[in-house]
Parts: sequence; structure tokens; C-alpha cells
Amino acid sequence: MLFLVLGTVTLNLIYAVFAPWSFFLGGRFHPIAVWQGIGRMHASSGDYVVYFWISPVPGGRTFNFPTFRGWGDLCTPRGERLPLRVAASMHEHPGIDTNGKDVSVSLYRRPWYYRWTGVWDDRPRLEFRGRWQNPDLVMNDGGTLSKAFLPDGTLYLGPARNQPAARETVQLVVHEAAWSGWFSDCRTGQ
Repeated sequence: MLFLVLGTVTLNLIYAVFAPWSFFLGGRFHPIAVWQGIGRMHASSGDYVVYFWISPVPGGRTFNFPTFRGWGDLCTPRGERLPLRVAASMHEHPGIDTNGKDVSVSLYRRPWYYRWTGVWDDRPRLEFRGRWQNPDLVMNDGGTLSKAFLPDGTLYLGPARNQPAARETVQLVVHEAAWSGWFSDCRTGQ
């Protein structure tokens, strides 16, 4: 237990020096450099609920802009829960205030065995672009949801060359959520 506490404190000190903005995502202070949120998308194929959390990771991109990794879940209109990996990035250095700053978020399937096989189907792969409008993250999917799911809400798993064309662009507003407030039964829509 002591090592866990010391590890958390050490990691937070590193973030405080190299990524101070990570404690202020969404416009308010977080004692741990993690932000989590939940949002609902209304599409012609039904309602989808997305939850994800993100935490900063070392850069590596040009200019070392803020990058994040995390995990999330997508509840489909058919009541399925799809666990997804999250990768996000900002396109400028935010200082402490992220309000109004552009952000890109990718959600994709990453099975537990991906390191061993090297090949897996990462569908659905959803891409969102938008900006922080504190306290929310306001984005749209650029049509990726309608490409990933058929009109009846079923995940498209056919050949990539037959992937459906984008039918619509869907808005997503992700509201900050407490750790315990997001985990619901996808089958009930709660």
C-alpha cells in the first residue's frame, strides 16, 4: 500500500512539473491528473453512450503537444458494451487553462492479447474532433460512427473495402463524471 501511495505522489509531482494543465482539464482542479466523462450521441441508428477517462502520457509528437491515453466503454443501441482504448491529443500548449483549446480523441478496440498476436480487428474505430468548452468536451465524429455501425445499430464487421460510407455527422458533448457515476447496464439505457 505504501508503494502505491508513493508511486501516485511521485507521478503527480512529475505531472505537476511537465504537464501542469493535466490537473485542470475541464476548468477545475483535480488532485490526480485524470479526467473522466460521459456523453450521449443521438444517431439515426439509435442512441450511443460513451464513457472514457484520460491521463497524460509523455509526448513524442512534433513540438511535444499534450497527449493522453486511457480506456472507455461504448454502449450501443442494441445494449452491447464495447470496451475501447482512448488516445487523445491537443494541438497547442494550453498552459493551465484548456478552455477553448482544440482536441482530437480516438476510440478503438484493443484486445488484451494484442501484443502477442500483432494482428487484431480494431473496430469500431471512432474519431472525434472538437474543443474544451469548460467544463465539457464538445466534439463531432466526422461521420465515423455511421461508418462503424449499420443503420440497425449493429457493428459492421465485414471486409474493410466494403465499409459503409458516412451517413451522418454526430455531435458528442462529454460531461465530466464521477468514477462511480458512469458504470451502468447498457441494456437498460441508464
